[in-house]
Order: sequence, then structure tokens, then C-alpha cells
Amino acid sequence: MSELPLPSEAVRVQADPQSNQDQRGVPLEQVGISRVRYPVIVAGWETDPSQQREVEGIFDLAVSLAAEKRGIHMSRLIESLHRWKEPLSLSSLQSFLGDIRRQQVATDASMRCAFTWFVSRPAPQTALPAWQGIETRWHAAQNAHDGSSGYTLRIPVTNLCPCSRDISDYGAHSQRGWITVKIEFQRNSCIVPPEEVFEKLQHAGSAAIYPLLKRPDERYVTMKAYDQPVFVEDAARRAALLLHEDSRISDFRIEVRNEESIHTHDAIAVVTSKHLLE
Repeated sequence: MSELPLPSEAVRVQADPQSNQDQRGVPLEQVGISRVRYPVIVAGWETDPSQQREVEGIFDLAVSLAAEKRGIHMSRLIESLHRWKEPLSLSSLQSFLGDIRRQQVATDASMRCAFTWFVSRPAPQTALPAWQGIETRWHAAQNAHDGSSGYTLRIPVTNLCPCSRDISDYGAHSQRGWITVKIEFQRNSCIVPPEEVFEKLQHAGSAAIYPLLKRPDERYVTMKAYDQPVFVEDAARRAALLLHEDSRISDFRIEVRNEESIHTHDAIAVVTSKHLLE
């Protein structure tokens, strides 16, 4: 038979200093937990809504804290995360944040969930399949009046320098480019599947990148890049126009970064949707 806790131990277990009043008059914008590894069901990547997968998500969860409250109950954030059984989506994110706000009696709540999503990418000529990992991060925020959700993708491309091609007797230097796109959706918006955004933006550079290339594929990719040279500025503008033509996407931020092959620095270009509306 296990021994009952001594009275002093019982009092210590029941102590709740987080609920004490705070007299310093300083509200906190975010309080929570970070880098929590937890499984999550992901849906909405493929155009087929029935496709779902469980992945390891790395979560950041936070709520606002009123000036008169000393702290939050951080264990309740894990409890809410464990209760969340729905696939990750715009609507389920808002439902999840609503649960956190109620649990913590908070005005605002936010979350981020990062994971790698693998898509099958056949080679361009031989069609040999291989898995390509796409760095993905979903985010959401909610207050008493409104909420928004969205995702960020980091898409690799090849970018070949137009200047290098024009001034060289033969060849041209190319580099790995990264298109990082963050898309925001309001609470009642229709989501654009990330698969569609990936398919669009992988063509914003000189050539797409594939996980597996045999010789015919490599020839195709290098020749395509040579025939379609782009500066980092070109890739950013092309990516922006590709998203802007989709009426479902109204709020985005794009950063294109070239990991320069003949310089010690990177080259970057940034464009946001608001600049296209001015």
C-alpha cells in the first residue's frame, strides 16, 4: 500500500503561485512554450482532401497575459495539444487556439508548427521517383474578435546568372536559390493547398530542383536553366505574379535568396502582396 503524502507535502502539491495577483502593472504579449515535439495529422497539402499523414511537428504555443495575472498554467498547453485530434487545417487551428484561450482565460493566442513534408518528385525525363522534403511551417493567431492562419514554404530552385551567361565565352555560373513564401488566410477564407503553391513557385527560378537526376535528367535541367537565366530580382517578381494571379491568395510575403556560387555573400529580394496593390 502506498503511503499517503504528509500534510506539508499535500499543501506543496496544491500550491498555485501562477494564479497570484501581480502588482507591477506590466502585461505580457506572449507567454508559453517553445520547441515542443508532438505528432500531428496533416491534411490539405494534396489537392485530394482525403490524403492525410501523421508527422512530427515542432510547436510554439503562446497566449497573452494580463497585467494583473502573475503567470499561466503551461501544463494546460500540453493538455490542449494532446486533446487536439483533428487534422491540421485553417479551421482546426482556430478551434485549437480557441481551446487554449479558454483554458488560460487569455485574450490572445498563437501557435506555430514546423515540419518537413515529403512529396514524390519524378525526374523530368526518366520519370524515376524520389522523395523531396519541403520545409513547412503553419502558423495561426486569434483574439476575441478575429483570427488568421497560414503557412510558410521554403522551395529550392536553380538560378543561373544572366550577366554571367552574357559575358562568358562558354558556360555560366548558377546557384541554389530558396523561395520562402508566407501566405496568410483570414478565418473564413478558402485555403490554397500548399501543393499548388509549391507547383507554381518551383518554376519561378531558372529551373526546378529534383531529388534524383540521371544523365538525361541532368542534361534537361542544366539546359533549361541556361535557356532561362534569372537574377534574384527576376525570380522574386515572377513568384509574386504567379501568386497574384490566384484570386484565393491576397496576403503573401516572398523572399528569394541565392546562395551565390562565386561570391562570399548571398543575394536576396523581397516582395509582399501589398506592394502589388499600390
